[in-house]
Amino acid sequence: MFKAIFASFRLAFALVCVGLGLILGAQWFGLIPDSRVQIERARQSTCQNIAIGVLDDIRHERWLKIDGMLQAIVKRDEHLLSVGLRTDLGQLRVATENHEQCWQTIDHESKLVDDPVDDVPEWARPSASPNHRDRRTTTWVTPPEASDGARGDASITSATSLDRHVCLEVPIIVRDLPWGNLEFCFRDTSSGLFGNSLDAGITGFILFFSVCGLGSYTLLMMRIMGVFSRTQVVPDRVRQALDTLAEGLLVLDGDGKIVLANENFLQINGFESDELIDRLAADLPWFFPSTDPRKADARDAFPWTRAIKQRQSVTAEILRMTGRDGVHRVFSVNAGPIGDDSQQKGALVTFQDVTHVEKHRVELENMLTMLRRSKDEIQKKNQELEILATRDALTGCLNRRAFFERMQPLLEQYRKDARPVSCFMVDVDHFKSVNDTYGHHTGDEVLRAVSKQLREIFEERHIVCRYGGEEFCVVLPGLDLDEAHEEAERTRLAIMNIRLEDPAELRLTASIGVSETRFGATETQDLINQADECLYVAKRGGRNQSVLFDPDRVSVLGEEEPKTESIADPDLVKLPFNAVNALVSALAYRDPTTAEHSRRVANMCVKAAKGLLCQRDTYVLEIAALLHDIGKIGIPDTVLHKPGPLDENEWKIMRRHNSVGIDMIAGTFHCAELENIIRTHHSMSAERQSSRKFDFESTPIASRLLNIADAYDSMISDQAYRRGCSPEEAIDELRRNSGTQFDPELVEVFIRETITDRRESRMGFATSRGIAFVVSRPVAFQIGQQIEQLADAIDKQDIETLKRLATELNHIAEANFLMPMVECTSRITTAADASDEEIQWVELLKETQTLLDLCRSTQNAHLAENPQSFA
Repeated sequence: MFKAIFASFRLAFALVCVGLGLILGAQWFGLIPDSRVQIERARQSTCQNIAIGVLDDIRHERWLKIDGMLQAIVKRDEHLLSVGLRTDLGQLRVATENHEQCWQTIDHESKLVDDPVDDVPEWARPSASPNHRDRRTTTWVTPPEASDGARGDASITSATSLDRHVCLEVPIIVRDLPWGNLEFCFRDTSSGLFGNSLDAGITGFILFFSVCGLGSYTLLMMRIMGVFSRTQVVPDRVRQALDTLAEGLLVLDGDGKIVLANENFLQINGFESDELIDRLAADLPWFFPSTDPRKADARDAFPWTRAIKQRQSVTAEILRMTGRDGVHRVFSVNAGPIGDDSQQKGALVTFQDVTHVEKHRVELENMLTMLRRSKDEIQKKNQELEILATRDALTGCLNRRAFFERMQPLLEQYRKDARPVSCFMVDVDHFKSVNDTYGHHTGDEVLRAVSKQLREIFEERHIVCRYGGEEFCVVLPGLDLDEAHEEAERTRLAIMNIRLEDPAELRLTASIGVSETRFGATETQDLINQADECLYVAKRGGRNQSVLFDPDRVSVLGEEEPKTESIADPDLVKLPFNAVNALVSALAYRDPTTAEHSRRVANMCVKAAKGLLCQRDTYVLEIAALLHDIGKIGIPDTVLHKPGPLDENEWKIMRRHNSVGIDMIAGTFHCAELENIIRTHHSMSAERQSSRKFDFESTPIASRLLNIADAYDSMISDQAYRRGCSPEEAIDELRRNSGTQFDPELVEVFIRETITDRRESRMGFATSRGIAFVVSRPVAFQIGQQIEQLADAIDKQDIETLKRLATELNHIAEANFLMPMVECTSRITTAADASDEEIQWVELLKETQTLLDLCRSTQNAHLAENPQSFA
């Protein structure tokens, strides 16, 4: 395109040059009038008329009239600069403004003064060019007959052309005597394109012709060349030859526009030749199926576009077009470039109608798809048959036959590699009583629920088998006896957490026996027998426990040495700080972020519970807040520490930490109140995610406070997959969901007590970092053990116990320079020493509350600043 435009411009430039040559030739030969000659003649005529007009006034010496007339003439004629009337003696009798500066005196020999007067302004000074000084004109003036009979004769009028103006003088003769001269100064005519060779008029015409002629001729040449390229690139004999082809054919130019379409292409698609010429081939009604990634508006999707741009042939590409008859036709398109690499001319495109072939291909593909589906169905049925042959129909676990088939080669391989293989047997306790009490249908539901737990925990990496009746066998390749024991305990707690919809009151336990190949088992049955012996020992020892195989303790009869430990009394509601600290330390080792979160939630719960709960209930709430996420100890690291969002399977694993945590707390503390708080909190969290309104009336206050504190800290804390929001945004979210997810009254109490009230800054330690620096970890542990006893003493108003505890804490605080705690315990001891009538219980309770806050600050400081230290 650019080359064609450039060629048209060169031809237009040549035509303009020829036209300019003709115009200049006509000018030089005098065929075009010179405007300067006409101007000069007009000026001579003007000077004659003015001289004749003033001649009579000169005879009668009417100088004022002459002056007025000359001034008027100068103002009216924009080309006349000045006029002056000078006597023969050189006296300037009458003159217009600036005449002295414009005029240069001419001597009697009609020669110009070579040196101009110094005070003539810059615009009136003559040019130093000698050509201008030698230029002269002559005219004769014949004045009318004088009144006294004398006639005035005009003599030679001399003129000179200066740089900016032309000076003319007309001699005045009165009564045959020279009287003086009438002097005129005119503006010089402008020079032409080549100085004085051309005048201004012909110059403007030349410029107009050059610009307009260049543009007009360029457009004309582009049009002529375009018509030429369309009509002559494809001669008639070539058109006739292309029309005989059986395939459709298009000839395209470099822009993809159609230059020629043969008869076959027009007949197949129902087009006319005139409507296709100069039309983009890409604009034809091409049809793209929904499965085709190409788009109709993507120019590079067409083969001829690539052939033109890449200068390469494109063959056998399938395109679909909707013809005028509405039929979708399929074409096999071949495209090849026209012209060499240096000159892009277009493309030659052929279209072979393969609609019938494509139809048969689609039918074959459909048939193959049907065959493939049939194969998949057969494979699916085979898999179902394999499952029926290898799986237990009730539980979905491996049956005994499939279990032994998989176990024998696995056991041989691990024994060859000197790697351990562990196994444990699981038996549901009192399963016969379940069948007798609730029926066999409930017994089947129990077996399905237990097998579901086992499969979710172990089936991905290990082998789970229903060995018989209510017994299950789990094989753990690669795990030693201690690791298998941990998995067995995890399984026992998971079974304890199973809840059925009907009957809802049913609680399940299981007895487990654990063994490993290091005890001499060479066959699968030997390993199972060892685990089965431990299982019977567990059942005879009271059930709901895991027993490890020990050749020195477990005989073939399944007897075991009496256990020296006793199970804690369920009614003993004690929450020892050392047990709480041990669990929090384990959580801090696995997940420091969760441990810090639990500690912050506990602090907020304690602050919010002021005035709502007694000190004993506040302590239980604090422990519940510390341990509400303790179940995350059992979550794999790949899920627990994943940097991004969790998928659905990982969320299933993460949700198990609630039940694992409940089982750990139930087995450690035997405190129904603590379990109820945490269990209810987990239920409220699940309801919060489902956006359903919760029944606050039947929910403990402690659980409601824990729910609010946990939600608030989660919102303001940074997560691996999102950043935390600001406290103000979290408060707005709490209030927005008040009444549905959160108790509205407790939300306001929580905001007032924990967010707007900063009591920690008044305890004597500005930050927990400062406390951690002053107090060592053993001292913080020792102080933390006193919290529960202080809470009991305050609730029972036991003055003696309160005094004793204050004295002990006073000694610890003095030894570690905890001056705020020393002062507080001293005030408590002084108040407790007063008689019963003088004791101010309000002040005593206030000081004891401050002491509790200080104790909590010391035990919290190390977890907040260095969670790893609890490991």
